[in-house]
Amino acid sequence: MQVIFLQDVPGTADAGEIKEVKNGFARNYLLPKGLAAPATKDSIQRINAIEKSAKELRLKQSSDWQVVADAIAGIKIEIEARVGPNGRLFGAVTGRHVADRLSQITERKLDHRQVLLGEAIHDPGDYEVKVRLYREVQATVNLSVIPEGYVEPIDLPEAVAIDDEQNSTEISEASSSDNEQLEEPKSDELEEDAADSQGTNE
Repeated sequence: MQVIFLQDVPGTADAGEIKEVKNGFARNYLLPKGLAAPATKDSIQRINAIEKSAKELRLKQSSDWQVVADAIAGIKIEIEARVGPNGRLFGAVTGRHVADRLSQITERKLDHRQVLLGEAIHDPGDYEVKVRLYREVQATVNLSVIPEGYVEPIDLPEAVAIDDEQNSTEISEASSSDNEQLEEPKSDELEEDAADSQGTNE
């Protein structure tokens, strides 16, 4: 069946294009959803109006999605996954996981086909992932796949330095306290010695 597309259908045609499509695709999907119409003489005469309307819509959509692209460009998203004894993931992280997470962040529904992940991810680590938001509008995000329940380790050298400093302070305070206790009896002994000396002189 020959149809004229009334709206852009990604991967198939842009609005205003006339194409031959399968009858089932036209009758079950394109025509009921108002995405296309039979290419009659009347509809063909409307091509200019259809194309103009579609161009205006594309410009608006492109502008809206560019705002989203600027907002998420370079952001870091984390996805936790179970890891087996060999260090590899149970299953894999796919474009669907990334799309779901980005949908939560942007509050815009993203399809997994918009995530240009290539192959599924089977290992923990950091990855750069491109996302096609709308036609020519793309953004790159930083994906970090981490083992489930992972806790970032403490910087041991810094922790050891803090402990050493605390221990040194405690030892110093204890040493000062001991010295004070040792000095007090010496002062008493000096007073007793002085008293004994006076008694002897008398």
